[in-house]
Amino acid sequence: MQMSGVFAELELRIIRERVRSGMANAKAKGAKIGRPQATADDIPAVFLRHYPAYKKKQLNVSELARVCDLSRTTVYKYIDLLEE
Repeated sequence: MQMSGVFAELELRIIRERVRSGMANAKAKGAKIGRPQATADDIPAVFLRHYPAYKKKQLNVSELARVCDLSRTTVYKYIDLLEE
């Protein structure tokens, strides 16, 4: 039983190294790694429609998120993009 655990750890280490190597090779060839950064152009229209009410303090972040059907984290991200 203990030997199978050792082999599993070794296999996991090999897989992780192979993935890191592949990502490094892709990055060296110019591929973009990771999720694309959000821009102000990516903000949905429903958020832009309700954003002025948030600025006038008629809505708080939780209410804005609920009205726009977004998470609060996403709302904070969009607010930061608009207020940069």
